[in-house]
Amino acid sequence: MIAEHHLGDEDQALTWVTAMVEDDSDREALQKTYGLTDEILTYVTDVNERAHYDRDEYLNTQLFVLHVPVVVDEVSQRYITRPVTFLLKGHQVMSITTTRTQWVNQLLMDRLKLDQITDTNELVMISFFILFDQFIAPIRKINAEQNRLDKQLNQSPDNKDLIALSNLQQSLAYFVSATRNNAMMVVNLNSTPFGKQLSDKNREHLTDAVIEARQTSEMTAIEADVVDRISSTFNNVLNNNLNDTMKFLTIWSLVLTIPTIVTGFYGMNVKLPIANDPLSWVFTVAIMVGIMLLVAYVLRHRHFW
Repeated sequence: MIAEHHLGDEDQALTWVTAMVEDDSDREALQKTYGLTDEILTYVTDVNERAHYDRDEYLNTQLFVLHVPVVVDEVSQRYITRPVTFLLKGHQVMSITTTRTQWVNQLLMDRLKLDQITDTNELVMISFFILFDQFIAPIRKINAEQNRLDKQLNQSPDNKDLIALSNLQQSLAYFVSATRNNAMMVVNLNSTPFGKQLSDKNREHLTDAVIEARQTSEMTAIEADVVDRISSTFNNVLNNNLNDTMKFLTIWSLVLTIPTIVTGFYGMNVKLPIANDPLSWVFTVAIMVGIMLLVAYVLRHRHFW
């Protein structure tokens, strides 16, 4: 799906092209209509493409790739990140997405004031700021879920809570990598041909984008550290509970072994003291109870219990 939008005043020949690549027909349309190369289309469709800036002097194009959050399961707060590509060529800028990131173009359409944008560089910088800001809402939701799980530490933590924490850790692992790369990309723009030719107004937009990128990077790093610490505490609590359970079972298995040993002796076909007495069972029980209490006392005295 490809659409063109006019920027600025009517006398300005500025165009914003929004494109979503779903299949080969979309790729062919972009190649035929806008002359995109296979290399550029590879950047667009590669889900593992890192955030970066690239310039092709031969084609007179500038390529920007950044990552945005994508919801996998909103209930369990599972997120991943996927790349979005901006291609700048003369008075034309293209924002190219895939099926999972198609919300990006719609968001920018709703947030951007196209009639007030005077050049394509401004569109790119403002778009960066808006997209970097999209990490904040998921981070806040993850923080709320993390606080809920934290309270479970003082109640009854179980494997379900560990799975929930694992989902948060996976989401934050994606976010930490994506926001760090986004920040590195936009910070390094100052030293690129793109950054050096920016107007004062657009340089301010770039500064805003840098601040937003660094903020989201720091937020995700802090949140990831907190979740890792909570997960570690959860594991320690569950491991201690398991150790206490195993200790309890071991102690009682030792204590309850005594009756088997004592009755085993009296069950053998050998002569034992008062074995033929009618009240021999009382003596046998007394021996068992006495040895059991002795073993329990020794284990208690040595702090095994």
